[in-house]
Amino acid sequence: MQAGDETVQAPELGRRRFLSFGLAAASALLLPTVFAAPRSAEAAVPAGTSVRRLNLHNINTGENFNDVYWANGAYRQDALRKLDVLLRDHRAGAVQKFDPRLFDILSQLHGRMESSQPFQVICGYRSRKTNAVARRRSRGVAKDSYHTRAMAIDVHLPDRNLKGLMQEAKQLHAGGVGYYPRSNFVHVDTGPVRTW
Repeated sequence: MQAGDETVQAPELGRRRFLSFGLAAASALLLPTVFAAPRSAEAAVPAGTSVRRLNLHNINTGENFNDVYWANGAYRQDALRKLDVLLRDHRAGAVQKFDPRLFDILSQLHGRMESSQPFQVICGYRSRKTNAVARRRSRGVAKDSYHTRAMAIDVHLPDRNLKGLMQEAKQLHAGGVGYYPRSNFVHVDTGPVRTW
């Protein structure tokens, strides 16, 4: 052995220690659910814990969100960031931080509608520039729309009646509710309680 070379020998593994280690490893293989990573965010939440989840499909981008966004008494920041991106102004490429109370309204609505389908998102955030373009095309677009504040969303459920969705949204008394049967969506926002 030359100077500076060091050889480290592993201690001998006794038969009992070897068998104990093997038994522990075999037990771990027999119980994969104990050691496997959770398949979803909801699986990571302890049983009996209240969670809120959303199932959204953005018809403009084809993107989806189907996950828990609130658990253990708090909003999950990683989920909120994903929702902000999903609901961005896809025309301008602008992302805005949404009022999370809007997600609570949607979560309650989805539960009340007992739908198995995701909300189809027609419009989420609109930049002021995009909103101005939309106003020139339609009289129904407000100059100071709650969409420009990331406090509104336009949605429908493919497996449920649009009028029923509007009625359930109104019964929540949680913000603004607009009914647009010709365009096939219901507008929901976290502004003052009002309907049109």
